[in-house]
Amino acid sequence: MSRAAHPERASSPGEAGEPVLDVRGLAVEIATADGLLRPVRGVDLRVAAGETLAIVGESGCGKSLTSLAIMGLLPRQARITAQRIALKGASLQGLSERDWRQVRGNRIAMIFQDPMTALDPCYRVGDQMTEVLRQHRAVSRADAIARCVELLRQVGVSSPEQRLAQYPHQLSGGLRQRIMIAMALLCEPELIIADEPTTALDVTIQAQILHLLARIQRETGIGLVLITHDLGVVAGIADRVAVMYGGQVVETGACASVLARPLHPYTEGLLRSIPVPGATRRGEMLGYIPGVVPRQAGALTRCGFLERCPYAGAACAAGPVPLREDDDTGHAVRCVLPVDGGGRPADAWQRFTRAAVAGAGEDIPARSAA
Repeated sequence: MSRAAHPERASSPGEAGEPVLDVRGLAVEIATADGLLRPVRGVDLRVAAGETLAIVGESGCGKSLTSLAIMGLLPRQARITAQRIALKGASLQGLSERDWRQVRGNRIAMIFQDPMTALDPCYRVGDQMTEVLRQHRAVSRADAIARCVELLRQVGVSSPEQRLAQYPHQLSGGLRQRIMIAMALLCEPELIIADEPTTALDVTIQAQILHLLARIQRETGIGLVLITHDLGVVAGIADRVAVMYGGQVVETGACASVLARPLHPYTEGLLRSIPVPGATRRGEMLGYIPGVVPRQAGALTRCGFLERCPYAGAACAAGPVPLREDDDTGHAVRCVLPVDGGGRPADAWQRFTRAAVAGAGEDIPARSAA
């Protein structure tokens, strides 16, 4: 039994009540010399307190643009429209830059992909951290430094007083990312958006950062939006998943449900392209998705994945495809001919979860499959 997906539907127990983040019908248009681009088209997202929503997709699918649009960080030539963008019920649409300064870093914080470029190389770490805190809180410099030291200890930074006196280039990539996480937590935000927070790090440090984010969320109850192309990250930390392709959410649901039984051919392709310990045979060729993400110009008149889909039929070209949701599970897919679970064993995602977080020195209980 299915129906057109509705953004107000609670798809997990954590979504009861007013969400931390409520986005409906988000679209982005960018005027270029070659014409109008539509890199984000009608995106609906909802994040509850204490919940992690992972936004997954290839480069160019619109996931980072979606987060920047929510934060009001796109350039002026980008036109943002939405039925609703709200934080704890308060609209974020039409805010002045002065109003945004009271929101960014305070109620919503962002962790960027590359901490080396996110931190200013000309200023000491302590100066940058205390500036964030004093921008939003009436505290003395001494109190601000004490708060920074406390948070650096919480995120696992040794000798925090020494780190505050150093410049970003004097620190490792893992330390810089821990500092970015501490900065995001300075003002006790209600929502953190982490845009590919582990991409620039080696595998062992990636696992440590993921464990750190999971622990902080358990302790603080914040909402977390995790943007990634890595399904290992999703398996290890997310409660719900939104898979994006061509500027649209093409599949969304509980993490266990989407990974164990993908319904969209694109999600299936992403899963088939990743080796899974215990499920991928030696010498077996991994799957891949042929072609590239199309240029997002003009109105959609058919399924956006049509040219790359191995199962496409005449019905897929008949018109735009709506996101339809299963009434019983909340698992939604934008597909005329959804696949039947992708062909992976139902328990493969659990082995994948354990492999994704191995080596961090801490066990994260595997989520049970839906």
